[in-house]
Amino acid sequence: MSIKDNILPRISIEVTEKIIHIKNGFYTHLRNLILSQKDRIRTLSVLVLVNFVIMGFGFLTRVKIANMLGKEGFGMLAYGLALGTFGGVAVRFGMDRTLVRDLIHHRDRFGELVAGSVLLRGAIFFFVLFGILFWKALPNYNNNLSWAIITIFIARCLLSLDLQSVYDTWQKMERHAMYNLVQRCLYFAIIWTVVIISPEKFSINLIAAALLVTAFLYLIMQHQWAWRQIIFNKTTKSVMKTALSMGSQNFIIFLAALGGLFIGSLNQLVLKHFCGAAELGGYAAAWTITSLAMALLSQVSRIGLPAIARVTRQDTGRAERIYFLFTYSAVMFMMAASIGIPVFFFPELILRTIFSPEYISVAGIMRIMSIYIIIYSIAIVSSQYVVAARMERLYFFNVILGGCLSVILCYILIPKFFGLGAVFSLLIAHGLTIALNLIGMIKHLKAC
Repeated sequence: MSIKDNILPRISIEVTEKIIHIKNGFYTHLRNLILSQKDRIRTLSVLVLVNFVIMGFGFLTRVKIANMLGKEGFGMLAYGLALGTFGGVAVRFGMDRTLVRDLIHHRDRFGELVAGSVLLRGAIFFFVLFGILFWKALPNYNNNLSWAIITIFIARCLLSLDLQSVYDTWQKMERHAMYNLVQRCLYFAIIWTVVIISPEKFSINLIAAALLVTAFLYLIMQHQWAWRQIIFNKTTKSVMKTALSMGSQNFIIFLAALGGLFIGSLNQLVLKHFCGAAELGGYAAAWTITSLAMALLSQVSRIGLPAIARVTRQDTGRAERIYFLFTYSAVMFMMAASIGIPVFFFPELILRTIFSPEYISVAGIMRIMSIYIIIYSIAIVSSQYVVAARMERLYFFNVILGGCLSVILCYILIPKFFGLGAVFSLLIAHGLTIALNLIGMIKHLKAC
C-alpha cells in the first residue's frame, strides 16, 4: 500500500472529526445562548402572541370601520386620533422615553419616581382637558370638533396615564400585555357586536364611547395591581417636589416628542385642512398597514428599552454595547422587512383584498410607506440609545430639526401632491432625524 493510500484516509478521518467537533460546538453554543436568554425569549414570545391577537383583530376591526364609515367618515376618525396623539404626548411629557431609564438607574427612589410621574402626568391631563373644552367653546372652531372627536381625544390622553414603564422595569411585560389584551378585546367586542346585530347604529360616536370606556378599564387594571407592589422608602422626598423636578428634567425630551409629532402626525392634520376628510381617510387606510408593522416593532422595542438602559451604564464596555446594538438592530430590521417588502411589491393586491374599491387609489402612498416601515425599525434603536445615554440635547436638536423640516414640507408638498405629499414629508423629515441620531450614536460608541 502506497503512502498516499495511508495518508488520505487519515486526513479524511481528521477532517470529519473536526467537522463533527465544530458542529457540536455550534449546537452547544446555540443551546447555551438560548438558555441564557430564556427569560427574554419567553417574554418576547408572550408579547408576540398577545400582540399577534391584538394586531390581527385590530387590523380586521380597523378595516371594517374604514369600509363602513367610508373615506370621509374614516378620515374624521383619523383626525380625532391624530389630535389625541398630540394630547397624549403632552400628557406623557417625555416620560415614555425616560422613566424606564430613571427607574433602573435610581432604584432606591423607585416609589418616589413612580408617584411623581403619575402626579405630573395627571396635572397635565387636566390642563389639556381644559384646553380642548375651551377650544370647543370657541364659536369659530367647533365645525370639525364634535363631541365624538373630543371623546376620542380624551380617551387617547387617558392612555398616557398608564404604568407601562413600571411593568417594563419590573420585567412584568407579560402581565401588562394581558391587561392590554383585555382592554382591546373589550373594544373589539363592542364594535363587532354592533356591526353584527345593529349595523345601522354604527357610527363614530359608538367608536368614541368604546375607546373611552376601555381606556378607563385599562388604567384601573394596571394601577390596582402595581401600587400594591411598590415600596416607598422612609426617606422619600415630597412627591410634589419630585414631580416638579421630573418636569424640569423631561422638558427637553417633551419638546423633542412634540417635534416628533410634527414629523409623524402633523401631515395628517395638514392633509385634512387642505384636502378634506376623504383624502385623509385614504391616507389613513394606507397608514393602517404601516401602523400594524409599527405596533409589532414597538412591542419588541419594549424588551430592547430596558436592555439599552443597562448597556449604557458606565461600567459597560464598548464591545458589549456594539454587539447588543448590532443584534438588536438586526432583529428589528428583519421584523420590519417581513411586512415592508410585501407591501412594497403588492400594494394594489393588498388594498383590493382588504378594503372597498374606493381605497385602491392609495396604492402609491402605501408603497412609499413600506420604505418608511424599514427605516422606522432603525429609528427606534438609535433614538432609544441616544436617550438612554443621556444625550437629551442631541436628541432634542435632531427631532426639532426634523419637525421643522416636516412643517415646511407639509405646507409645500401636500397642497400640490395631496396624500403622496403627506407621506413624502414624513419619509424625508424622519429620515433626516434618524440619520442624525445614528451619527450621534456612532460618535458616542467611539468615545466609550
